[in-house]
Amino acid sequence: MRIREALLNDNHELQALQARCPQGTTLVVSTVNRPDFFARVKAYETSRVLVACEDDRIIGSAACALRKADVNDQPALVGYLFQAFVAPEQRRKGVASQLLRERENYLAAQGVDLIYTLIMDGNIPSMKYVETQGYELKRSAVMPGLAVKQEMEVPPVGTIRPANVSDLEAVSELMNDTWEGSQLYEPVSSTSLDGFIARTPAFSVDNLLILEVDGTIQSCLGFWDWSQVMEVKVLALSWRMKLTGWLLVTGRVLPNFPGAGDILNQMMLTTIGFTEPHHLAPLVRRVNNLALDRGIQQIFCICERDHAFLKSTRGFTKVDTTIHVYIKSLNPALQFGQQPVYVDGIDM
Repeated sequence: MRIREALLNDNHELQALQARCPQGTTLVVSTVNRPDFFARVKAYETSRVLVACEDDRIIGSAACALRKADVNDQPALVGYLFQAFVAPEQRRKGVASQLLRERENYLAAQGVDLIYTLIMDGNIPSMKYVETQGYELKRSAVMPGLAVKQEMEVPPVGTIRPANVSDLEAVSELMNDTWEGSQLYEPVSSTSLDGFIARTPAFSVDNLLILEVDGTIQSCLGFWDWSQVMEVKVLALSWRMKLTGWLLVTGRVLPNFPGAGDILNQMMLTTIGFTEPHHLAPLVRRVNNLALDRGIQQIFCICERDHAFLKSTRGFTKVDTTIHVYIKSLNPALQFGQQPVYVDGIDM
């Protein structure tokens, strides 16, 4: 087996392998990056996709990204591990371990202070594995899944409109004020925000909404349409999930519930900033209505369980998923602190 950097002409082989590697336990899904396998990583300014090969055949892949962030109120360089999968017949042969070591070696060579990864609650094998590799559970955030089922009334507060380039300085200041002091938050500028918008597939300045009150931007909210970069197909549901779906539909909480073979169209919220939750709530509801028009069934976001952001989601039918943040420190002088953690929606 050898590890190399993925090439553009690996696209179709990686998509085919990804389709053979389902995820989840209660809800088992196939997640395939489409139409371009590499679109997923373009949201990061610096990223690397590796493949494990046996002869000329790809048997596994994993990605990592590199960025700046605040750690314990200090500027740091951090690495993020994501999108790892191995052919079912090649598991328990050390493929995942070798891909992990290669990514860690690459990030260490770039001078990162720590590496983090996200694991959904219930994925016990992954949690136990990363713990054996020196990762520690530092935080558990929540990822509310907001059901898009009907048009919602948007409170008549201020003026809602898509942002434009001239708004980016004010938007970046608002985001920085919102997440100041949060672990893993990378302070943004108008330039870095413009760069993120330009390089991220299925995201443009029209995806960034702002709320103005008396000529001042009071909140901003971006939405990343996963359905344009990722196909999520339901393969199976546990009996408990089927029962939950039946109860929600018969109780008229939801108009329908996904079953095997259904495609899930989803959005993730990002570029979030607000002065008060009641200034953000109109934008969340406006995004719901835009999602409804696009055939989106769920909207996701990630934050601490007690963060003020959650107040803006009142009135939605939602299912919370716990997301565990695992950290491996490479710089003993820089320790992960007790401040709230920030997890950008693009990380999921």
